[in-house]
Amino acid sequence: MTTTGPRRVLITGLNGYIAAHTAAVFLRAGYAVRGTVRRARTPNVDSVVRVLAPYHDGNRLEVVEVPDMSIDGAFDQAVEGDPVSMTETDPEPMMRAAVHGTTSLLSSALAESTRAVASSSSSSPLRSVVFMSTISAIFSPSRPEGHVFTEADWNDAAEAEMRRLGRETPGYVVYQASKTAAERAFWKFASEAKPRFGMVALCPAPVLGPPLYLPTPLSSLSMRVRDIYNVLRGGLIPAFDSPVRGTFVDVRDVAELVLRAVEKDLLLAESGTGSPNQVQPQSQGGDRENSGYIRERYLLVGQSGVSPQAMAEVLREGFPERGDVIRQAGDSGEVTGPEWLAATWSFDAGKAGGLLGREWTGFRQSVLDSARAFLEAGRE
Repeated sequence: MTTTGPRRVLITGLNGYIAAHTAAVFLRAGYAVRGTVRRARTPNVDSVVRVLAPYHDGNRLEVVEVPDMSIDGAFDQAVEGDPVSMTETDPEPMMRAAVHGTTSLLSSALAESTRAVASSSSSSPLRSVVFMSTISAIFSPSRPEGHVFTEADWNDAAEAEMRRLGRETPGYVVYQASKTAAERAFWKFASEAKPRFGMVALCPAPVLGPPLYLPTPLSSLSMRVRDIYNVLRGGLIPAFDSPVRGTFVDVRDVAELVLRAVEKDLLLAESGTGSPNQVQPQSQGGDRENSGYIRERYLLVGQSGVSPQAMAEVLREGFPERGDVIRQAGDSGEVTGPEWLAATWSFDAGKAGGLLGREWTGFRQSVLDSARAFLEAGRE
């Protein structure tokens, strides 16, 4: 950790939906932000730099190119200069790229941490790595009805299904399997390498909320936020095709939780308690227990019992002038998935709620704020 100037964080995929909000939260809190992108000169990178400008004083945002995050050493340049924390918010949704991207970042972090300690004969300036996983790494339909999912659960079905189906594996199963494999690689690294920095995984439900900027093209919007845009414009109401679609979390809450996870780790580090390199069991992702370096996993669910149809109803109520545009149930071809609606699984996000320290942003507010962002930008 540098002793002069603001603390620095590294955020991968800076122009991503969650990453842009995360950068804004850290800049507003006084941190310097270094963000990685595939190419530095694109309309979307220009847009995110512009929209982040009001959050800092002109010299606390830096953009670094990482063209291929899956190769060894991809993040070596990005982690130079003693960042206090790194957050990975946009890993590739394919198995190999997801796993290699995760291990590449962690290997670069470990190398920089080791170099810094060797050169200064002091503790590593890098204190925390926050990995953005997903609820899909936790939820598994193999669990019996009535099961309450927590941080202790893992999706043990997607990877097995991918092995069984091979090239015929549906895209959504590939996504679930790749995210699960990436997070398992994250915790395997913690167990085997025993790095001298904290490691936290956040597993958010489907994320909604207003984009900090509108990407080009709009089809590159985060999928669930794109649903709001499409329904607002008269598109079909999406299918209720998984119990995960019955959960949600607001993007602003996710970004704030990244900050709170980092600052919790920094606070414990500065207290000087515990001994280093004690890794908590991977299945639990539990709190540090007499450890100098935290290992935690959080399930992020702001609200359950939501659905694509509820989203459409919120939009119709919130924008009555668009009542002849927004579809109703029955005229949209919506698939409701009765087998999922009848399920009795639930999710306990009390641990993350305690870290957030306030009420979660509600589904209705999140949907309306998203729609207003589109309307105010003239994207009707």
